[in-house]
Amino acid sequence: MMDDCLLPKTFLTVFIILNFFIGHGQSCDSLQCNCLKNDLNPSGIMFGHLHSKGTWMLSYRDMNMQMENIQIGTKKIADDIVYQNYIMSPKAMKMDMHMLMAMYGITEKLSVMVMLNYNQFSMNMKMLPGTMQMNMNGMIMANQNVSIMNYNTSGLSDSKIYTMYTLLNKANQQFILSGGINIPFGSIDLKGDSKSMLPGYQLPYMMQLGDGTFDLLPGLTYIFNKSRLLWGTQLNGTYRLGYNKRAYVYGNELNANTWLAYRFLPWMSTSLRAEINAADIIYGKDTEQYEVMEPAAKTANYGGTKAFGYVGLNLYLKKVAKSKISFECGLPFYQNLNGVQLTGRSTIYAGWSLLF
Repeated sequence: MMDDCLLPKTFLTVFIILNFFIGHGQSCDSLQCNCLKNDLNPSGIMFGHLHSKGTWMLSYRDMNMQMENIQIGTKKIADDIVYQNYIMSPKAMKMDMHMLMAMYGITEKLSVMVMLNYNQFSMNMKMLPGTMQMNMNGMIMANQNVSIMNYNTSGLSDSKIYTMYTLLNKANQQFILSGGINIPFGSIDLKGDSKSMLPGYQLPYMMQLGDGTFDLLPGLTYIFNKSRLLWGTQLNGTYRLGYNKRAYVYGNELNANTWLAYRFLPWMSTSLRAEINAADIIYGKDTEQYEVMEPAAKTANYGGTKAFGYVGLNLYLKKVAKSKISFECGLPFYQNLNGVQLTGRSTIYAGWSLLF
């Protein structure tokens, strides 16, 4: 399992090359300044700082999540248990979420940010042996050797707009109030292709590209920064404003983070972070979902409480003095899931930010 969190070889190659560009440069003494040298926040944290009036920051972040094994509550279960109620049992899922962000400082205390998202999802399912499947060529029967089905979806997801306001900004402390809105650009009408078990039928909720609703996204962040050490804590929420056009709505969410970061060198910092996420089930029902097909087609099999621990690395460029490259990798240490779900195996963040 620990191999999931090793930096890819390509990132290690980039790290070696970047040594030519990374140098000592001047660091910032203020939490809010026109450089990224003092931004020790890990890759998975947003709203860790604001920008001075008239400055821009462009960022790209990729979040890769791997999921496997089936759980009810905190207990791992086998396929045979799933087959008592469903035709297919989930085996693994991969989620890649690409986020492109632009932030602008309107005043010294107020910044705005726009986030565009592109998602790629892939899920493997194991069919109940002896199950008949309809495809473009007619009926086939699954057996012990040919029983793995695969779903793949990709495309633009929901976009988000945020405002951030500094409630407190002293030499070593900062309180940031954030508020955003989710704009439902991602499709919730995706159907199975000719290779899926039910071609032309509605894909399960978690394979859709958005949630289909406008959501409020409040948050509060506290940062303490002393010399090379930074401690932060953050609370974010997702409040759904109503049901979508398919008559369902994801449950509300609460996300809490706390982290420590330390700058060992002027061009490098590391971090440790703990994250807890609590989410409710999906309410309502998409009438085109075939609930006995698989757990992900049933609304009660969503939400729960998950806790992850992360290790992070930030690199600051010398010749691009206002640029930051960040990596972060996390493993779960507690998962209590609603209904029947795949468990999280690992999460990796990789990001790049440029201030101008």
